[in-house]
Amino acid sequence: MARPDATRGFTLLEVLVAVAVLGLALVSLLGLHVRNIDLIARDQRITEATMLARGLMAEIDADPKLPDLGTTEGDFEDQYPGLYPGVRWEREVSTFELPTIREVRVRVFRGDEESGDDVTLTYYVVQH
Repeated sequence: MARPDATRGFTLLEVLVAVAVLGLALVSLLGLHVRNIDLIARDQRITEATMLARGLMAEIDADPKLPDLGTTEGDFEDQYPGLYPGVRWEREVSTFELPTIREVRVRVFRGDEESGDDVTLTYYVVQH
């Protein structure tokens, strides 16, 4: 005669399958978490590049005369020593349809090659 308590509970195989499913779910969630951290870091780099580009635009806007035509480039070591290593900028000033307006395109980027973190802003400057 079997005991009534012998039919209750889980077998070892059922427990192992449940632990395996739970382990797979946790590994998947961990992978998503790592991806989210990478996306947050990329968004922070884009935000920094946008703010640096806007700062360059503000310098141009504060100057009462029109910027000189041509392309200039540089980095941010003079203004922010050690804060943005490897971040460079390029500014292209070109003519517009009206002689009192210049088109200014500022590009902020990391390294020498184009990446997804590059920011380009276009601005139109009017002679004061």
